[in-house]
Amino acid sequence: MKSQLEQARKLHELHRSGSPLVLVNAWDAGSAQIIQGAGGQVIATGSWSVAAAHGYDDGEKLPFELVLSNLQRISNSVDLPITIDIEGGYGPSPEIIKNNVLKIIGCGAVGVNLEDQKIHEPGLHSIEEQVLRIAAVREAAEEASIPLFINARTDIFLQTAAHEHDETHLEATLQRAHAYA
Repeated sequence: MKSQLEQARKLHELHRSGSPLVLVNAWDAGSAQIIQGAGGQVIATGSWSVAAAHGYDDGEKLPFELVLSNLQRISNSVDLPITIDIEGGYGPSPEIIKNNVLKIIGCGAVGVNLEDQKIHEPGLHSIEEQVLRIAAVREAAEEASIPLFINARTDIFLQTAAHEHDETHLEATLQRAHAYA
């Protein structure tokens, strides 16, 4: 079985320009085992599928303790890098997000997806707020000595109907992407 550090390095290696990494989302240990058995290189989770499998709606409605216990079961059942969708980080402040990410790393994850969409109210976090939230995730990774892969997602295009998308949405997305990087 590979160490968590080896799995983290593998996840980084799989992100190569010109060679897209295709991720199939698991929602529990059984689906993760199927993905591994089918030749998957990474186990990813989607917040909606994990929540729905437990009888909850998406949007951080699944209690965080269930997120962790599900992640631990997945981690115990496969020998692949695991990246988990943590929605908005399950906390309103960078400090809480950092503590949550430390717990996520403790359960075996080597990657996270963190979105900038506000979970319990409409809109997006400001760029400045989201940069602090991402920095908190990075601090947790450094504290745990795991080179966590951070997918800093922007939800600009989810804020309006597709027929209303225009160049301003693309420009705002690029501005956020540069700030998040």
